[in-house]
Amino acid sequence: MTHAKLGLVAVLVASAVGVVGACSSTVRNNVFEEDGGADATPGGNTTDGPSLLDPDSEPTTGCPAGSETRITGKVFDPAGKNPLYNIQVYIPGGELPPIKVGLPDPPGGGAICAGQTCDSEVQNPLAATLTNTKGEFDLKGPRVFAGKDVPLVMQIGKWRRKIVIPEVKACQENKIAVADSRLPKNGREGDMPQIMMVLGDYDALECLLSGIGIDNDEFEAGYSTPTKHIHVFRGIGGGARVNGQPVPDVRDTWDQGYKMQKFDIAMLSCEGTPEATNKPASFNSMRDYTTVFGGRVFATHYHAQWAYKSGWGEAVVRSSGGSTGSNPYPVNTSFPKGQAFADWLVNVGASTTPGKIQLSDPSTYQGGLAPVPAGQPARGLEWIGTGASAKYISFNTPIDVPPAQQCGRFVISDVHAAGGGSGGEDLPRSCPGLNAQLAALEFMFFDLSSCVQDESKPPEPPK
Repeated sequence: MTHAKLGLVAVLVASAVGVVGACSSTVRNNVFEEDGGADATPGGNTTDGPSLLDPDSEPTTGCPAGSETRITGKVFDPAGKNPLYNIQVYIPGGELPPIKVGLPDPPGGGAICAGQTCDSEVQNPLAATLTNTKGEFDLKGPRVFAGKDVPLVMQIGKWRRKIVIPEVKACQENKIAVADSRLPKNGREGDMPQIMMVLGDYDALECLLSGIGIDNDEFEAGYSTPTKHIHVFRGIGGGARVNGQPVPDVRDTWDQGYKMQKFDIAMLSCEGTPEATNKPASFNSMRDYTTVFGGRVFATHYHAQWAYKSGWGEAVVRSSGGSTGSNPYPVNTSFPKGQAFADWLVNVGASTTPGKIQLSDPSTYQGGLAPVPAGQPARGLEWIGTGASAKYISFNTPIDVPPAQQCGRFVISDVHAAGGGSGGEDLPRSCPGLNAQLAALEFMFFDLSSCVQDESKPPEPPK
């Protein structure tokens, strides 16, 4: 598509001005620093112009062998603390498309989401890559142009931030400053998913969101506006107020899957009991949320019951027979993301031994993944622990369909995020730092945010 058709102003190869996403602002920062370190000083200018790098321009030529034009750096979580794996880093080939609020209806009025694996896919990037387990990226190729004001986007699922590089110099490595290469911590910096956060008495999963760096002003009681991104509801024993506002009871929201369609992710913090008095008569609502609309669920401890008390029964997760296991717990490295998880835990200091992690206060509420009938592929994945002592498991939905037709995801942690008995407080609250358990949950959380894929294969960069 040409710029004439877009109604935009084409620019020369030496000039590239950033694009503004529909829900984000573009911050022109001084993102270069001589060594790419954390001491870079960002600029303070903001631009909202519509122009962009001309995708019909010719690449820089004449570089000496081994001296191609490159953009390198690391991508961090919103707090700027932990580097992140599998982040898409790219130069956009056109105006960034809007990221839709909430989840789409199933195609054709159907009953399942039918392969809508990602409604925030990257479209026609000029150059793209993925971060490795150290958060590093190396963006290169024939369409990495030298020039001024070059847009650079960092994205995973609906997390998206765009910065503008003042200048990319030809035939050399151009390092991005650490201070600028992180995901957005609020809606002013970029795009974020809509997250339903259910507070519980016996865990503080909300501390994961604070720990990864999301601003307190992104939290709101209930749902009133998509300009906020963390929508807080009260489960059994959960905190009563958020930023001074009363928190609504969750039962009026999760009793039907369609009522949760406005949320991309549902985070369910352990209530300290498997009591179903605040749950709907049918546990199918959470199943329908993931299967019909492609929702993502992050559940700790007793919230595992949403999986095996639903129409799935014990086809995916067993309801009993759990074992505590013992430290250190094994990390499953038999699939590509599992190996990446093990490496990442070491890289961020959450593990000292590759393939092992220390956990505290593990539970035995669920009995791990259910056996798979002979001749059928696995329905879920063990991430930490094995068999009856599996402590972190996930599965994609709908179950029993090919990966290309799956669109939702369910993650269950049989370990409390912040230790038993730590829930029930108002927000904002004091939270512990990101220990090994929370670091493991951080990896799982951002993986939950990513596009659903065949887990037997490594992630691929956008094309």
